[in-house]
Amino acid sequence: MPVYKEYQLKHIHLLIWRLDPTDDLASLQDGLSKEDQNRLQKIKNPNKRLEFFSARAALYEILGYIPQLSYSAKGAPSIDKYQGVSISHNKDYAAVIVSKKHKVGLDIEAFRPQMIRLQNRFLSEQERQSLEDENDLPRLCGYWCLKESFIKLLDAPELDLREQIRIAPFAPAELVYGKAHILRGDQSKVYPWFLKMEKDFCLSFSMD
Repeated sequence: MPVYKEYQLKHIHLLIWRLDPTDDLASLQDGLSKEDQNRLQKIKNPNKRLEFFSARAALYEILGYIPQLSYSAKGAPSIDKYQGVSISHNKDYAAVIVSKKHKVGLDIEAFRPQMIRLQNRFLSEQERQSLEDENDLPRLCGYWCLKESFIKLLDAPELDLREQIRIAPFAPAELVYGKAHILRGDQSKVYPWFLKMEKDFCLSFSMD
């Protein structure tokens, strides 16, 4: 069974699923919600379809049933009887998180060298100053991962990553937690975040 790791915290259940092309997950298709059926029809790439099915298999592992996912106008998923659900995947893993009490946002990112080239697009000046050097890939991927988790938590893809999502500096470690300031108009709100570093990827989640 391709469950890579699973975590059950207070009011939070998180599972990481290792993608395996030999898995026969297409049997999940009949139980998908109408909205998921429509999404699946638009996915032609076999690898993207594997990511899609692996995320639903991970949710099935947590919930014990195929979830009837629905989506907001901006794309945030939801499930009946749960306050929060979030999904993320890359070419090797799918990750899901659910909570009956909290809104949640989740992201999983491979350590991609492209982050070095793109850092000016998503880091504030203070965040850049916290890097050991401009090639500090673990921190760069961590910042990107955390900011993506807040985009999902708030269902707000319009947020400016540099100006409106400010992450407190951190030192990469197996598990790190801290706080972020989200700036919207003249309002600022502080949210907690959690960041986990693995050998070939990092994973973060935030909550409200």
